[in-house]
Amino acid sequence: MAVSIFDLGLSVEANSLFLLIEGMLGSKIDPEKNCKAKVTDITYAACLEKWNGEENDFLVAMKELIDAGVIAEEDAVFKVIASDNWKKK
Repeated sequence: MAVSIFDLGLSVEANSLFLLIEGMLGSKIDPEKNCKAKVTDITYAACLEKWNGEENDFLVAMKELIDAGVIAEEDAVFKVIASDNWKKK
């Protein structure tokens, strides 16, 4: 996880969405250790399905992450941008 997400001054919701996306990306999945989780594309619908808040809060958090250069949406799939390209508030 990019701990520098907490240095950007983003809202709690934006930080939570980032953590959700990072978790869904499965960067820690290790098939050698019997992990059966599958790495899949992270889409708006997939995130919203796991989001436990209001959809409007999700949309605001998503925009905040995109505006900060933390994530990008390409072909309806979220991608995490390298942390050295993130913009502080």
